[in-house]
Amino acid sequence: MHGFKVVGMIVLGLAGVPAAAAIQTVPLAGVSFYDTPYTYDFGAGNTITFTTVDRTFFAYNPAGVSTGGTVQIASFGAPFYDPPQPTSYFTNRGGSFGPGANITALFLSYATPAAVPYSISEGLVGLRFDLGRGYQYGYADIAGSTLYGLRFQTTPGLALPFGAVPEPAAWALMVVGFGLVGAATRRRQAVPA
Repeated sequence: MHGFKVVGMIVLGLAGVPAAAAIQTVPLAGVSFYDTPYTYDFGAGNTITFTTVDRTFFAYNPAGVSTGGTVQIASFGAPFYDPPQPTSYFTNRGGSFGPGANITALFLSYATPAAVPYSISEGLVGLRFDLGRGYQYGYADIAGSTLYGLRFQTTPGLALPFGAVPEPAAWALMVVGFGLVGAATRRRQAVPA
């Protein structure tokens, strides 16, 4: 009978735990904003617009971003840039955007397109917006003048993590290493005792 009381207390305790936050993913199959700007509306006129601001060959900063409503972009200011500029983060480093995040950035609005430095390579542009319940955090996955997707928290006030993804060279090195360890183990077992 004592066991049922313990189980009952655990069930009642878990009933008071809030449900896990949901992460909204907007998959985009490589939407190009080279010729035509691309705008996404988070709701209630809170928009983010991607456009190409530098069309020169080998431009390091081809992507530009502007915002509407309460949308703000993760930006670096002094001592890096004055005035502040949007920034992008490498996708394979890991981290999070939002409260308690390991990424230090200002969140600013841009009424006109602002260049994203070094957006020639794949990176994440951190963002936040408020639909009247508090800031929701997320990011846009861009490379050059192409948008690959958007992810954001549906619960206000929670950070959105992004994982470290090994580069192809790291995966190849791991596979070769495991193969060599396996071959050495197999060879060692084949030697008669």
